[in-house]
Amino acid sequence: MTSHAHTSRQTQAVDSANVSAQPGIGLALGGGFARGFAHLGVLQVFEQHHIPVSHIAGTSVGSILGAAYASGAPLARIIEICRNIRFRDFARWRVSRLGLASNHRLGNLIERVFQSRQFEDLRIPLAVVATDLTSGEPVVFTQGNLVDAIRASCAFPGLFEPVEIGTRCLADGGLVAPVPTRAARDLGATTVLGISVGVQDGYRGAPTNIFQVVSRAVSAAQKHQLEIWERYADLVLRPDVQSLAWDDFDRAEETIEAGAVAARRALPRIEKLLGQKKDAALALEARLEAEDRSYLWLAEAHG
Repeated sequence: MTSHAHTSRQTQAVDSANVSAQPGIGLALGGGFARGFAHLGVLQVFEQHHIPVSHIAGTSVGSILGAAYASGAPLARIIEICRNIRFRDFARWRVSRLGLASNHRLGNLIERVFQSRQFEDLRIPLAVVATDLTSGEPVVFTQGNLVDAIRASCAFPGLFEPVEIGTRCLADGGLVAPVPTRAARDLGATTVLGISVGVQDGYRGAPTNIFQVVSRAVSAAQKHQLEIWERYADLVLRPDVQSLAWDDFDRAEETIEAGAVAARRALPRIEKLLGQKKDAALALEARLEAEDRSYLWLAEAHG
């Protein structure tokens, strides 16, 4: 038996151990302002049915809610705060050449809700996606300070000023990853569930303000990205929130319930996916154990 083969088997064993150590669903939480509260309804159903969450990737509001949950903050507390939150709680109007408002107040919100302030201290592995306005490429944060990464991911163009981190000028992650399924996969999730709530403004007819113009432009561009992000998902949920406007924060209860309804409908498929992944992991472990026994026998036979 060559050392190369032995190393390969060790690598397979490590991969198998990782699969076993991180059972559950990797969630990819999309952006959509107030519509993002639907993510909380999905998490409610997961907790009620004891479905484990192995990894979380978030864009825009998905990064806020995902990070809060990953930090270990109780879901009931997150929901209670969201029921009472309003635009002024995380934004301050400050017209500049780069945006109509600043989202510096997000830091205060994070201080109140989160159990952790650094990626490394989170209970669930997390990725936060932002957009580099210089290169047009996604920037995925998995280490360091949570506040800056989340502020960047939530800096919706035209509404919020971009956020500078190092030499990068960053904006809303939804521009490049409306639902960050690839980030969830790259983080290590073996089963990825994408949750799409969209950024359409919820109003009919011609746009009447700058935000509606920008949000509809972004929404139109995102329609052409569906194939890109969906290919990394095992399953996609689309809660029925199309009638909600981006700033319908006072309709949190309705939005949360829409997410719960979508999750309950998908439960059989989610449980089937988990079962398939578990069976695959067990089969891999059994095969590796058999190979190890064979290797030991050959080693003993050859002295």
